[in-house]
Amino acid sequence: MDDTSARGAPRPRSRLTPASLASVVVGGLLFCSWFWISLTLFVAGLTSLPALGTGLLLLIPWTLLMQLAVRVERRRAVAIHGIPVILPPLRRSRRAGAAGWLQNRWFELGTGAFWRGVLHHHLAILVAGAFFTAFLLLLWLGWAGWETALAHGPVELGTLELSRWTLGGIGTVSLLLAVVMLALGALADRGLARGLVSGSEDDLRVQVAELAERRQGAVDAAAQERLRIERDLHDGVQPRLVNLAMTLGIAKNTVRTDPERAEQLVGEAHAEAKSVMTDLRQLARGIHPAVLTDRGLDAALSALVARSLVPVELRVELRNDTGPGLDRELEAVAYFVVAEALTNVAKHAEASTADVSVTRNNDVLRVRVEDDGRGGAQVRRDGLSTGLAGLTDRVRATGGLLEVASPPGGGTVLVAVIPLTGRTDPVATTISHPTTQEALR
Repeated sequence: MDDTSARGAPRPRSRLTPASLASVVVGGLLFCSWFWISLTLFVAGLTSLPALGTGLLLLIPWTLLMQLAVRVERRRAVAIHGIPVILPPLRRSRRAGAAGWLQNRWFELGTGAFWRGVLHHHLAILVAGAFFTAFLLLLWLGWAGWETALAHGPVELGTLELSRWTLGGIGTVSLLLAVVMLALGALADRGLARGLVSGSEDDLRVQVAELAERRQGAVDAAAQERLRIERDLHDGVQPRLVNLAMTLGIAKNTVRTDPERAEQLVGEAHAEAKSVMTDLRQLARGIHPAVLTDRGLDAALSALVARSLVPVELRVELRNDTGPGLDRELEAVAYFVVAEALTNVAKHAEASTADVSVTRNNDVLRVRVEDDGRGGAQVRRDGLSTGLAGLTDRVRATGGLLEVASPPGGGTVLVAVIPLTGRTDPVATTISHPTTQEALR
C-alpha cells in the first residue's frame, strides 16, 4: 500500500497553509470538469447494466479511476492536512502479473475504506466547488468595486449614491471575504478528510488485532526456538561433553600407572572434542547460518539442498527489479521454512524426491516445498512434534501464512506466503488465506 498509518504519521496541522488554500482552488476546477464526468460514467454504467451488462464497460474503468483517486486523496490528506490514515489489513493476491493485479483491484472493491474514499472524493470536490464559486463571485465583486471607484467615480443606484470610498470599501470587504471563503473551504476539506479518509475505530481495532496476532506469532516462534535449542543442548551436546569430561578424568587418573591407556583415552577425548565442535557449529547454523548473511538466500538454500539426504530440485527466482532487496529476517524465515521442511522429508516422509521453489512476486515471497512421500503431516503442538508449529509461528510473525496439504499417501505440499511489505509499510496488510486445494497447485 501507498498510504500512511497513524504510526509515524505527522500530527494534524491546526493552521491553514498555502497548500490547503490551493487545494480548494484545484477542487473547484475539478468540480467544473472531472466531477461531472465521474458522475456521468457512474450513472450511465448503472443504468446500462440491464442491457446485457454493457454498463460494465463504463463501471470497470470508473472503479479503476476511483481506486487511483482514493489513493491520491489519502496522500493529500497526509501531505496537506497532516491527517494520519488508518486502514484495515487488505487481502493480497498470491498470483503474479496481470492476474494478481486484477485480483488485488477486486479485493479492494470489497472494503468499506474504498467506498468511503469514493464518497469523500466527490464530497470534497463538491464542497470545494461551492466555496470556489463563492470565492470567484466575491473576487469579481471586489475587482468590480475597485475598478468602478477608480475609473468611474461615484455611482448612483436610484436615490442612493455610492462614493468612491464606499465602492472601495465594498471592493476591499469583498476581497477579504473571498480569502475567507478559501479558508473556510480548506477547513471543510480538512473536516471531510478526518471523517472519511482517516479511518474509523473499527479499522483501528482490526489493525491492532492483526498486529497483536503477529506479535503473538513472534513470541510463539521465539519460545519454540528456545525449546529446540534447549532440547538440542540437553539431548545432544551436554551428554557428549559429560562423556568427554569423564574420559579426560579417567585419562588423568591412569596417566602414571598406564601411560598407553591414558594416551588412548586422550586420543578418544580429542576426537570427541572435534565432534562436539561440529555439533555446536551445526547448532549455531540452526540459529542463523553464516552463509545466509554472507551470500544471501539463494546460496544458503543451495548449500542446504546439497546436504539433503533426499534428492531435491531447487528453483529460486528473486527478481531485484520488483523492489528493494530482501530483509534479513524475512530471508531467515524463508530459509528455516525450507530447512525444517527438508528435515521432515528426510526423517518422516519416506520420499524419493522433493521440489523446492522460492519465488518473489510483487510484494510477496512465496516458498513451496513438495515431496512424493507418504503424507499425513500435521501441525501439532503436543510438545513431541512441533517443527511445523514453530514454522507456522515464524511465518505468522511476518504477517504471512503457512499452509500444509498432506493427504495420507499423497505426498506433502507446504506453502509459505511471506509479505515483503509487512515490516516496512506503515499500513498493515494481510495475505489471503489459501485453501488446501490452492496450496496443491
